Amino acid sequence: MQKSSNYHPATQVLLLVILALFGAAIFSFLGIIAWLILDPQASLSILTNQENIASNLLFMKLMQIFSSAGMFIVAPIAFAFINQQKPKSYFYFDKPLSLNLVFLVIAILFFSNPVFDLLIKLNQNIPFPDFLKTIEDWMKQKEDEAGQLTKQLLVMKSYGDLSVNLLMIAIIPAIGEELFFRGGLQNIFKSWFKNHHLAIWITAILFSAIHLQFFGFFPRLFLGALFGYLLVYGKSIWLPILGHFLNNASAVIYAFILQKNGESLETLEKAGDYPYPLYAISSIITLVLLLIFYKQTKNEKLISYE
Repeated sequence: MQKSSNYHPATQVLLLVILALFGAAIFSFLGIIAWLILDPQASLSILTNQENIASNLLFMKLMQIFSSAGMFIVAPIAFAFINQQKPKSYFYFDKPLSLNLVFLVIAILFFSNPVFDLLIKLNQNIPFPDFLKTIEDWMKQKEDEAGQLTKQLLVMKSYGDLSVNLLMIAIIPAIGEELFFRGGLQNIFKSWFKNHHLAIWITAILFSAIHLQFFGFFPRLFLGALFGYLLVYGKSIWLPILGHFLNNASAVIYAFILQKNGESLETLEKAGDYPYPLYAISSIITLVLLLIFYKQTKNEKLISYE
């Protein structure tokens, strides 16, 4: 049982966000220092030239790693201390982890891949009314820019590049975003609204919105909700962390394999084209696995957010 906070939930949300912004700023500065140490010939003038930043993968990756760590890992831990909680118990790191649930999470992420691919396709084909044409064009432009940046970061020529990308795209986001969203925001919303379903879906909406990728909003929304339920019913934050890691790491590893085989990253965009019957099979298997997961946990008390 966690101690009740002395702060109102709205104040807790504001505090967590402020700490995240401070964490990102401070660790971005540390990232610049690390970059200058790794590349003594580097000049601070790169910060004033967007083209130079885009051409320097080392700089971009260091900034991503450091800012994400500060925003999503350090900030939630600091929040727990300020909130007079022990991070180990506040984020459910001390809950026993069932191997059965671990294997179920792996299976759910594997078999649900076609389901999320279908959600991506449906999301991308949502029609916009004519009066929103300008907004739609702006969204597509931002989506293309994000896609180009992702492809640039996914360029990998060695196992060292693979390791850095797994750290940047899979490990830090899996741990950090689950601490911030599921362990932090979802926890706060549950104590605020006294309803874990409402807390899960509000958090999932924010989780998807913060990525600013509009044509992937709904797949990420449902993925965030899945992670939320894994925490609530699995009673260990390691389960959503595992699911998050598998989701991100699989894309990185597949991109690396493509490049090792001399194929273009453009192939990555076509990798999710499944035959239509497979979507139905994937949906059925995923639902069955979710029911099995629920049954494995239904006799245990839900996590207390009080």
